[in-house]
Amino acid sequence: MQPRILDAGCGHGAGLIELLKEYPQAELVGIEWSVSLCLLSRWRCRWARVRRADMWSESWTGYDMVYIFQRPETLGRALAKASREMRPGSWLVSLEFGAEGVAPTSVLSGAARQPVWLYRLPAVA
Repeated sequence: MQPRILDAGCGHGAGLIELLKEYPQAELVGIEWSVSLCLLSRWRCRWARVRRADMWSESWTGYDMVYIFQRPETLGRALAKASREMRPGSWLVSLEFGAEGVAPTSVLSGAARQPVWLYRLPAVA
């Protein structure tokens, strides 16, 4: 079965491009609130399904992974949403920032790379 991955707040598509490199067989979906960034992401990531939407009001149900690059103060909200809507065993992946008071399953980092915080759901504070 093909994994489904959502880039919530996909911006201009940089995250989708990197996700394609790591998960070439996955169904990749991007949502972006900004009209101009959504259009740019659609153009750059024609192999992904990109649409204009609010990441907070769209359901994350049915995704095996949700990837986000948000400010630290919104990570608690994202983790709560993921815990409510995503099935146990799925993943919330955060570029650069971890959620306050919640231990990640893992943190990946390498030379000259931003850290990636991995949370296997359900995450526990």
